[in-house]
Amino acid sequence: MSNTISRRQLIVLAGAGLAAAALPAALPLLDRERQTLAEELIATLADPARAAEIGRQWMVSTERGGNASIFAQKIAKRLRSHGWRPGDPTDVTRTAIGARVRDEFRHDDMVEISGWQISRTEAELCALAAASLGTAPAEVEQPSQG
Repeated sequence: MSNTISRRQLIVLAGAGLAAAALPAALPLLDRERQTLAEELIATLADPARAAEIGRQWMVSTERGGNASIFAQKIAKRLRSHGWRPGDPTDVTRTAIGARVRDEFRHDDMVEISGWQISRTEAELCALAAASLGTAPAEVEQPSQG
């Protein structure tokens, strides 16, 4: 067995090293992009504070934590299936949300909040508002299995 490194292995290792070195520099950009996405989605709400209260209630009733980035990414993924792209004007975003909500009603993808049935995307948009405005409940600790 030879202990030499081939040119191909050296190139792969160098590339991996460069990627690893670039990752810490890219993380602030990803955080900013996620924050912008959350702000863009919250801008579609007529009353973010009231939506946040609905989101908080849902999160408490389902024992969900409050991570704005995760909610924003989930919502964005669903809206992309309706032709929406981050950076689209607010009216385009609202149109995509409306189309998504109608699909969820058709497919019975609903959640219950205080006796009301709303679509999953609406619930997550409200939870996004709660997480972004700092009114989300603290992360729920799951019982340890032991």
